[in-house]
Amino acid sequence: MIYITIIFKLIVGMIGILFFLRLAGKGQMSQITPLDTVNSFIIGAFVGGVIYNPDLSIWLMLFAMFIWGLINILLRSLMRINFFNKLLIGKSEYLVKDGMLNLKMLKKNHLNMEQFKAILREHNVFSLLDVDDVRFETDGQLTIYKKKSSPRSYLLVNNGEILQENLKETHKTEEWLCSEMEKLQIQDISDLYCVEWIPNNGFYIVDKEGKIKDMTEKHDANDKK
Repeated sequence: MIYITIIFKLIVGMIGILFFLRLAGKGQMSQITPLDTVNSFIIGAFVGGVIYNPDLSIWLMLFAMFIWGLINILLRSLMRINFFNKLLIGKSEYLVKDGMLNLKMLKKNHLNMEQFKAILREHNVFSLLDVDDVRFETDGQLTIYKKKSSPRSYLLVNNGEILQENLKETHKTEEWLCSEMEKLQIQDISDLYCVEWIPNNGFYIVDKEGKIKDMTEKHDANDKK
């Protein structure tokens, strides 16, 4: 008997979830907002709690889902107001704008340069010089506006530390890097947030205050030697 009850609860739970999605006005599942994440936890708790607790009835699950659906309708109505939309969902932000790295937005979203570069590589972008704008959407996805194709780049410094593995890939030494930085009147690498090197092109440097030095054109002739 208990098995039949569980099967019946699963069927009703599935129907209830589909009804909830329609009631809440969720037209597509491609973009997940913070509110959708909360809904996933709450609805999972409703359905799971009733299925595995024989003392809780199906009607209690449906009632809870219905009330939660009404709360969602209220919240989504409030989200039509710009203030509440930003409060509940947030807003998209530029991590790169007009080719300029926004250091404050990276820190705000808890991203370091290695993580950011890894995400860019997932989108077949291998250098910051490849992009004009990178927009961080509210669902955690990146919208990337690319420039013309550029050569592969190497992140040599991240948050003041030299990345030895990346340096080995370039077949360069730490002494070479320090020497190149000295040519740019940079004495202490620990003062830099990141250093990206593009063979046959040059350096893209950001200090810990967010100031950017695009030295690619100045180094172009030297790097080709």
